[in-house]
Amino acid sequence: MRTAHQMYESHQENPLSNDEIDSFGDKLGLAEAAIISGDDTFIDNISLTAPQLSFIDFRRAQLSNDLESAQNSLKDCVESSRISSTRDHQLEARARMEWGLLRFTQGEIDEAGIDLRWAMERLKAISEGSPEHGLSIINMAAWHMARNEKIMALVQLSQIDRLGPHKIEIIATSRLQISKILFEIGDFQSSQRHSWVAFEGFRSCEMVDSALESILIWLDLSINNVNKDASLMSEIVDNAIPRNIGDNSDCCAHPDDVVHAIEWCHESWLGTLSGPNRPDLIVLLEAEKTVGLNLFKSKLLVENGVEDKELLRMIS
Repeated sequence: MRTAHQMYESHQENPLSNDEIDSFGDKLGLAEAAIISGDDTFIDNISLTAPQLSFIDFRRAQLSNDLESAQNSLKDCVESSRISSTRDHQLEARARMEWGLLRFTQGEIDEAGIDLRWAMERLKAISEGSPEHGLSIINMAAWHMARNEKIMALVQLSQIDRLGPHKIEIIATSRLQISKILFEIGDFQSSQRHSWVAFEGFRSCEMVDSALESILIWLDLSINNVNKDASLMSEIVDNAIPRNIGDNSDCCAHPDDVVHAIEWCHESWLGTLSGPNRPDLIVLLEAEKTVGLNLFKSKLLVENGVEDKELLRMIS
């Protein structure tokens, strides 16, 4: 089944008929995709409810950086979604979540937390496992991180099970955030495992930038101990069990996983090789050296724009 974004992309190539638009389930998502693309006229072809129209007005104001109009539109959306004739529990929760995010940007931290938590709890009750529910959990965790409440953020993110029902994009995003938090608090072995889960998740849905960020964390944690006696990451993930406090063994990696990671990075690399500070490329060079590869070194040797002094030393 096509997403609203995919549906709108197909419309740009081959305009949708009124029947196709009317039969599409996520009309609000379709309208959002049009607004984000700057296509105001397309919305006239979509039959939207009053709360949905207010939400689209919010999105339009948000894109224009019109804070006052954005807040007023969200208020209208919440109020109209509570009227019996246009009752929409899910959209009310989405609007409250967006309201919380807006309030956070304005420094209303405690008030933002109230809105974000309300939205998360409502979405869990009415559509657990939906993309909106997953996003609400991630936003709630980010709110805790902004308050330096790392353990509370982990508690929130742990609600998103690796095996579903959330979409893989949500699962991968939660695992990347968990990996970063665990890295910060020194639980490197768990951080390594979660970064791998995030990498595989992002890779499967072709979110290349996020997959690259995840696998660079994994490589950074893994390359100091690469040996054939190490378990494959697929086995580590499948057999993971809770560990005792203080049990933080050193990270190690099987060379097959390192080769897989480097080859994927090389095949998927779309970024530049320039810039005076490139720790990402340094990690990749160090990683491929441990398994006898020269993919990125060869790429850098023919690149004229290498600026990082450490990289230049490594390839000389």
